[in-house]
Amino acid sequence: MRAGRLARSHLAQREPAERLVEVVRDICGIHAQMMGSAELQLAVRVEGITQADVREALWERRTIAKTWTTRDTLHIHPADELSLWTAARRAVEQPRRIELVIAIGDALRAGPLTREQLADAVLERVPSAPRDELLSGWGFHLSDAAAAGVLCFGPPEGARVTFVHVDDWLGPQPQWETEEALQEVARRYGTTYAPAGLRQLREWLAAKVDVDVPVVAPTAGVGSSVRLLPEYDPYVMAFREREHLVPPEVRAQIAAHGKGRFEGPAGTPLLVVDGLAAGIWRRKKSAKRIELTVEPARRLTRPERAAVAAEADHIGAFLGLEPVLRLVDA
Repeated sequence: MRAGRLARSHLAQREPAERLVEVVRDICGIHAQMMGSAELQLAVRVEGITQADVREALWERRTIAKTWTTRDTLHIHPADELSLWTAARRAVEQPRRIELVIAIGDALRAGPLTREQLADAVLERVPSAPRDELLSGWGFHLSDAAAAGVLCFGPPEGARVTFVHVDDWLGPQPQWETEEALQEVARRYGTTYAPAGLRQLREWLAAKVDVDVPVVAPTAGVGSSVRLLPEYDPYVMAFREREHLVPPEVRAQIAAHGKGRFEGPAGTPLLVVDGLAAGIWRRKKSAKRIELTVEPARRLTRPERAAVAAEADHIGAFLGLEPVLRLVDA
């Protein structure tokens, strides 16, 4: 189970830089609630890229796009199929106030708008609109507009996010029927994260759906790998049989971790050896350095320790910072 998923998740072997968009496509999107984590999710899978390359793909070349999709959470998907994921979401969830979705879409025709500018523009059109909800970082009605296929994130203005109209930012999108889109998403999930069935798909989508999940025989993995996965990594988020991913000694570490106490393995950066959680890790950035503290749950072999050091160097190169590794012996 783990070996095949690891390979299909591009964690057994990194892909070349020119395959960045295809990697995002293959793993059913990048979880982007935290952009620092989203960038590292790509770094761990793609060779020879930097943080600036990911941002260029998002905000300049526009080959990938960020908006609310699976589980009503922020994800990054290939720009040429964003409509697939928003249509699939419409199959399981309807907007709360359709008049606000229409107003948001109309307002975004004015170009990139900050959250505050968008809220003001919507209130001009719908005076009864709840401004506090429109300003909320949780999305609320903005995520409904994303599901409708009219809103995605635009280039940031300093520390502030902006939003754009999908058609203006990415060009016309392919049109998907909602049930057809949901079936295609089920096919992709079942293929990438095989062996998986309807129960796993429902848990991953956080929705009760009735679709066919393809029966895909798990494939053998190739070689071995040591990876430092950031929080909310797709490999962990899609691995619904957590007992096969996280052994008891790592569960104890997660329970003692800040986010792990509340979010479990999903919210905890994990040291993963050959597809199995083998510990946790933490990172701390300064102006010139990235400090990485890795806490294995067991004693690592000499090759595994060397691989952890190589992963730290890889993260440092991606961020353009000097890596400082502290490996805490189990």
